Amino acid sequence: MSEQSPGQDRRTEIADAGIRIIASRGVRALTHRAIDTEVGLSAGSTSYYARTRRDLIVLIVGRLATRTTADMSAVQWPEFLTVSTAATLVARAIGATLRREEEHLARIALHVEYRHDEEVSGLLAGDPPVRPQLVAAAERCLQLLGVDDAAEAAADFVALVDGLLMQRVVRGGGADVSDDAGVERIVRHYLAGLVTGER
Repeated sequence: MSEQSPGQDRRTEIADAGIRIIASRGVRALTHRAIDTEVGLSAGSTSYYARTRRDLIVLIVGRLATRTTADMSAVQWPEFLTVSTAATLVARAIGATLRREEEHLARIALHVEYRHDEEVSGLLAGDPPVRPQLVAAAERCLQLLGVDDAAEAAADFVALVDGLLMQRVVRGGGADVSDDAGVERIVRHYLAGLVTGER
């Protein structure tokens, strides 16, 4: 594995600080000065790596995408899969990602703030390489379960998982997804419908 250059290390540090600020104080609190203070840099240091606020946002969104890509690269479906096993694996995966709750809170806040900005919203929505990896993983899961239209259903499955993750993070919504068991129940019901063709 290649080591990061000092500049890359600093950009990562700045992006991570931006994620923490957004998660705790909101997007409007994100400034170059706030990053400098959060990281303990001298005034104006962040501007060297991200000259404008937009550059800073793109840097943060890129960092979020990198973390998601790393998560997806670690996903390995067993050769034999049942609906119950798949539901358990999805629930555990969502539960595991909650260890980085700040990232999810920041992503949600950025989605809301930049929903009318095509460039940023496109990056957040998972333009290559993130979205294709998510859909490919979902498609593989559905293929293993014997779903006939796995390719067509994969994007919907990703949307379901996204929604469940968001509800876990914001602790809201009508469904009880406060723990892995709640998520597993919903995913199992959804997948069972796809397998039997009753959805």
